[in-house]
Amino acid sequence: MKHKTKNSLLKDLKESIPGYLLVLPTIATLIIFLYIPFFNAFRISLYKYKGYGALTKFIGLDNYVTVLKDKHFYEAFLHTFELIGCDLVISIIIGFLLAYVMFRGIRFKRFFNTSLFIPYLISMVVVGCIWKILYDPTIGPLNQLLKAVGLESLAQAWLSQKSTSLPSIIITWIWRTIPFNMLICYANIMNLSKDYLEAADIDGANQWQKLRYIIIPHMKPTFMTLAILTVTNDLRAFDLIWVMTKGGPGGASDVMTSYVYSKAFVSQQFGAATSASIIMMVVMIGLTVLLQVAKGRRGGGENA
Repeated sequence: MKHKTKNSLLKDLKESIPGYLLVLPTIATLIIFLYIPFFNAFRISLYKYKGYGALTKFIGLDNYVTVLKDKHFYEAFLHTFELIGCDLVISIIIGFLLAYVMFRGIRFKRFFNTSLFIPYLISMVVVGCIWKILYDPTIGPLNQLLKAVGLESLAQAWLSQKSTSLPSIIITWIWRTIPFNMLICYANIMNLSKDYLEAADIDGANQWQKLRYIIIPHMKPTFMTLAILTVTNDLRAFDLIWVMTKGGPGGASDVMTSYVYSKAFVSQQFGAATSASIIMMVVMIGLTVLLQVAKGRRGGGENA
């Protein structure tokens, strides 16, 4: 009996070897590009380090304490979630409405579908440069337009004032993310079975009723998926902010990534910057897990 069990285990092991060999490159890639850099970053966060030379001054968790006592860290944290909140609500809603209009059918649908998606194809750096010109207080088209229609009192230095710098960036960010949300929503609306809509037509349902009771319930898993993608993407927002304001003025438009970058490459506090990035990573993982759990409880995995 023991001999048979041993032979069975050896047979199972031999059959499993091809599977292990197939997943080995993936495991190796994760170890090299994810786990080793993470543990190295955690090690750096325990030292007072300026970005060059050897790690010699061990200070333990002092960098974490310094970051958690820094009011600019919490401001950047709040700005990040303001960006996420606005993007979640405004971008997904507008993207869905545009997708619904496309679904209903309009003239030159292919042209509008392509032209509306163009902003997503443009690099974030290029988008930042374009909108920085639009917001320019002297030659920017936005202020010129306000002056032309008699609203020159509203013309201002949009990116140089604490009250308007972050909202200006959020508007630009939303403009950039709407096309992706529109495309995903449109693809999922087109995936809706026509039988439901035909049955609603037979029952005499109007467009609003079909939208409310058929299309929106069908889109709920997609909205959850877009919410997860939005959160993970917005937590990594950096290039647009850095091109437009560098987190200024006075940190008024700083987000977590620009805060970390400033700490590391402007203030040369690599230990503190690494500590902040690890905290940000923990928050990102936590939010993603919560959204995945919420999606699972809603049964969102079926149609996403």
